[in-house]
Amino acid sequence: MEYVFDFMRLLTGDRAGATRRGGSARRPAPGVLLQLRLVFYGVLIGLMMPVIRQIDWSALAPPGLKIEWPTGFGIQWPAGRLRVPGGWGRPTDAAPPVAPTAAAPVAAAAASAAAAAASALAGGKPVSARFTICGHAKRIDCMVDGDTFWMAGTKIRIADIDTPETHPPRCAAEARAGKAATLKMQALLNAGPFTLVPIKRDVDRYGRKLRIVERNGESLGGLLVQAGLARRYGGGKRAGWCGWRKSG
Repeated sequence: MEYVFDFMRLLTGDRAGATRRGGSARRPAPGVLLQLRLVFYGVLIGLMMPVIRQIDWSALAPPGLKIEWPTGFGIQWPAGRLRVPGGWGRPTDAAPPVAPTAAAPVAAAAASAAAAAASALAGGKPVSARFTICGHAKRIDCMVDGDTFWMAGTKIRIADIDTPETHPPRCAAEARAGKAATLKMQALLNAGPFTLVPIKRDVDRYGRKLRIVERNGESLGGLLVQAGLARRYGGGKRAGWCGWRKSG
């Protein structure tokens, strides 16, 4: 322990109090002592640096004084700005120009599709989209089942038909019929532009938009009925599909 105390006394400049061994004082040269002090303070500052970087220095500054250290390059106060060389960050005076990304055209296309869908839901011009089968990803343009689909992020229920359930089906026969109805309506929607015709009710109790889907004045739901994959529906209780047999 005596060596430890001697070392600490030397660092603090107390040479006279250093322990003498063998009748002679072990006094390092002034140059060595200075180097030891620098090393000690350097290690101490290095250990404290993570804590220093986490301090919110702006909370300690008086009103009107803005300190941009350690991430900036200067100090700003009401009287002017003082530039300080060095620093750990880059100057923040001018932000680098933002290069256009590939996401910009995609966002513009999505906005255009949403506007077209909103117009179509109001009974406007015909609209077209490429529909897939809905999965776990975000639903934009996809088929839920034979009488329900998503278009531009809006869920639409075809108002004039009822098709077998697929989520979940109540029996194996309904599952097969529901899959066939879904694929048939997907093909009909993907065949070209169609019109969404509003009815008296805008939405059902599940928040789905109620629309009749037509192409050239003909109901696509009616085509599904003709194919034996759907029933006409005008409201009220719907019959089950487990005892149903496809006609034709």
